[in-house]
Amino acid sequence: MDSAVALGSGFGREGGIAVLKAEIIAVGTELLLGEITDTNATHISQQLAAIGVDLHYRHTVGDNLTRLVGVIETAMSRSEAIIICGGLGPTEDDLTREAIARAVHRPLVRDPQAVEYLKEFFSSRGRVAVEANFRQCEAPEGASLLHNTCGTAPGVCAEYNGTMVFAVPGPPPEMREMMRLQVMPRLAERAAEQGGGTLHTLTLRLADIGESNVAEILHDLIGGQTDPTIALYASPGEVKVRIATKDVDEKVAKGRLEALATVLRERLVGHVYGEDDETMEVAVGRLLRERGATVAVAESCTGGLIASRITDVPGASEYLLAGIVAYSNAAKVELLGVPEEVLVGYGAVSEPCARAMAEGVRRGTGADFSVATTGIAGPGGGTPDKPVGLVYIAVASERGTACVEQTWPGTRDQFKQRVSQMALNLLRRHIGGEDV
Repeated sequence: MDSAVALGSGFGREGGIAVLKAEIIAVGTELLLGEITDTNATHISQQLAAIGVDLHYRHTVGDNLTRLVGVIETAMSRSEAIIICGGLGPTEDDLTREAIARAVHRPLVRDPQAVEYLKEFFSSRGRVAVEANFRQCEAPEGASLLHNTCGTAPGVCAEYNGTMVFAVPGPPPEMREMMRLQVMPRLAERAAEQGGGTLHTLTLRLADIGESNVAEILHDLIGGQTDPTIALYASPGEVKVRIATKDVDEKVAKGRLEALATVLRERLVGHVYGEDDETMEVAVGRLLRERGATVAVAESCTGGLIASRITDVPGASEYLLAGIVAYSNAAKVELLGVPEEVLVGYGAVSEPCARAMAEGVRRGTGADFSVATTGIAGPGGGTPDKPVGLVYIAVASERGTACVEQTWPGTRDQFKQRVSQMALNLLRRHIGGEDV
């Protein structure tokens, strides 16, 4: 059930190219309607990159046979590998098997071995498979079915004129296991045969600098890049600089990456806070562990997001003592000890209040460091003097208390994400002994 049989003749397009080109086709009207998010394509893209396969196109097609066949035929005309995700279920609108059969000009045939497996699968669970279930046991003549270790829908593996065509189930756990166990080994073998090498990357994570500023600093390197390549990615409160290279020799590839990374670090000195998967909360946790220090959080406008991000890191219990969401003025007074005269004289969204919140949570918990936020997330509540997006972030330690004022208009979610990133970055800098 898991061996591929070739359909048609050798590929031979663009002879001599060493890189395997691929396309992903996501199937399902629910994807087009936005009813579910296509996380499958993201996962598959990452897996392909890891083995040196170049992904050139990603498509989303509804449950329409004519359109699906057309997209498959177009993909086969220009790529060496196609991964179709979804549409393998037992219902009439699960059209992937039939679409592949039409695209490769072969009839659908039923696999007896798959039929027996499906009967046993249902019987072991006290159920009886119906005729619709056996539609899942069909594949284009000459192709093969890929065993599904997590569900009932087998995948499909075919090759037509040198193009490898895979179909995997839509449910993420089933897709991931089939990709890992059966699709990726085949693609890795084909990619290795073409000699393209494996993709290796290194990502520098930056704070306190905008994407346009980074682009200006690196303009000559970006403009003249060959190998490794440089790409910039911006997200709330952060810019990522991703450098990438391909090579069959991992040591050689990593040497190229590190040589360029050294140049980038020198140019971006003071802004690089981490690499690869080291998020801001990971960087904060690492610094606290290194110093054997603790932290406490007092939040108003961020609603617990900072504490949540800190606790996303395994082992955060070693350094996080408490997180308090003091949304009302009364809570700020009772839980954090903010003086009522501060609230009356300056308001809850003010520098004195942010300072008092940071000092109060540190004093009350005995933490070495603390961070506090208070602001106006919107969309209402703003005034000419205190507009929507205004925020005060304070950090405190035995060295004293520092506070910054920022204004970030946007949606509530954008505001909270940006403020949490800025707060964690100020905390990181304060723990590291920097002035903020």
